[in-house]
Amino acid sequence: MTGLWAVLWAKGRIARHSIASVRNESKLKVGVVSISAALLWIGAFIAFREGFHWLKNFEVASGPSYLGLGDLIMLRLLSVFALALFLMLVFSNALVSFSTIYRTKEVAYLLQAPLTVREFFLVRLVECVVFSSWASAYLGSPLVLAYGLTTGAPWPFYGAALAFYIPFVWLPAALGSLITVLLVRWYPAMPRYTLPAVACVAVVVLFFYLRATLIATETPDDSLFLGTEISRALGVSQRMQSPWLPSHWASQGIILASWGRYGESGFYLLLLTANALMATWVATEAAARLFHVGWSQLAGLPGRSARRAGRGFFAISDRAFRPLPNPARALVAKDVRLFWRDPTQWTQFLLFFGIMAVYIATLRNREPESVPHYRSWIAAMNIGASTLVLATLTSRFVFPLVSLEGRRFWIIGLAPITIRQLVWQKFWLSVATTSAFTITVVVLSCIRLGIEPIAFTLAVYTIIAANFGLSGLAVGLGSLYPNFQEDNPARVVSGMGGTLNFLASMAYISLVVAALTVMLQWEALGLYPNRAAFWWTLAAVGGFITVLSAVCTLLPMKLGLRNLMRTEF
Repeated sequence: MTGLWAVLWAKGRIARHSIASVRNESKLKVGVVSISAALLWIGAFIAFREGFHWLKNFEVASGPSYLGLGDLIMLRLLSVFALALFLMLVFSNALVSFSTIYRTKEVAYLLQAPLTVREFFLVRLVECVVFSSWASAYLGSPLVLAYGLTTGAPWPFYGAALAFYIPFVWLPAALGSLITVLLVRWYPAMPRYTLPAVACVAVVVLFFYLRATLIATETPDDSLFLGTEISRALGVSQRMQSPWLPSHWASQGIILASWGRYGESGFYLLLLTANALMATWVATEAAARLFHVGWSQLAGLPGRSARRAGRGFFAISDRAFRPLPNPARALVAKDVRLFWRDPTQWTQFLLFFGIMAVYIATLRNREPESVPHYRSWIAAMNIGASTLVLATLTSRFVFPLVSLEGRRFWIIGLAPITIRQLVWQKFWLSVATTSAFTITVVVLSCIRLGIEPIAFTLAVYTIIAANFGLSGLAVGLGSLYPNFQEDNPARVVSGMGGTLNFLASMAYISLVVAALTVMLQWEALGLYPNRAAFWWTLAAVGGFITVLSAVCTLLPMKLGLRNLMRTEF
């Protein structure tokens, strides 16, 4: 047995024991997570299936070789979805691989084992694939299943979808790991602000490229609104079709398998697999030559020269925190320093800024007279998109805050601060930072869309309440299910507690967006008997959001505090 297979066998046993240890968890927690995950998967499947059925309504002919408008739209949508997923996987793997390959304590142990650098790198690459891709498998499977059942695809289609998925997620993992190896090798020798500057330039370039790609020419004829929007969607998706893109190979191969054209589908599968293997070989060879030098430089990186008092980022942040009373000011300064010194944290946060900048740039103010309820849909969906971004921020950055205190948590027990003060400090830090980001996004997006004053005010109020509710869920559940043995935030989030927080956040968003959508749609369709009924409904929805946010804030915080106070350190 080679060293590679020995380590993979050990990792498999660790994974099996981790799964088996679920029996020691609270049956209530396991039941809630399992039922919530199943309901979320079923809900996504129903939504995708109904969407594909709606697209099939565009068919005007039939036949074994006929490609109707519905099939064309579904083909383009799958291609766009695959491209977006591929780009996100490249970014996420570049970030996850830094922690997995260089930062974890296990690295030093494995480097002393009888493993070659190539075997070590391949082991960590497998872990990167698992950590970065399990969510895409969970959320992508209902999409593929709904498409197959809607189109009546033959049974080999489902096997082909699985066969395409493995090289499709492996290729961005290899590319992301290669990027990490190259950066770690040469980044320490670069000037201090080179990488942030390059990242900002990349975000700006991507912003203008996607803005030019996604914004199409307006039409002055609103009576042709539906046809125009379909033409725009097809035109935009056509710009994202290229035989050079791995996303195109995957989507095209899966679609061909659903049509029974297995020979052509097999060609795309071999093309995707060959490129995944080639990328893996290049990344492995790069790691064999550069890993030890990069890891040694990173481990022995000398501290930066001391700055004069009152200068630098930390000095500016310290002045901003002066109004805060101690010990909250010291704890906030500590959390900011830990965040800024971890590249995997602030680079992901920068990525969120880039995505939201592109989102705001591509919004347009349209007011079609032929579709009276169109604007209410846009307002509700904009709130949904903003709260989803907020949930991603709290799940990724806020939930691990308590766990990242690590085995040093007992030191806090010796400090002149209570656990209650510590947990509430993390809650208010989360509310302050996420509010500054998400409220700005909501205000700018509403201005770009030209949302009416009532919907505008409701959107701002909803995002403020959601900042409290989702921050309470993240901090409270992070305190209720901490993992002080893990120093990798990605692993903390991937645990049972992180999964529960994600599902609870999705349930919160679903309830809020559903209430807002029903209220705004009824008002747009004129279903209220009088104006007073609308105002009463608006007050009821506002009260519902307030009560739900209060429950999601106070209940998890109370349970989390009780758990930490009873824990022995």
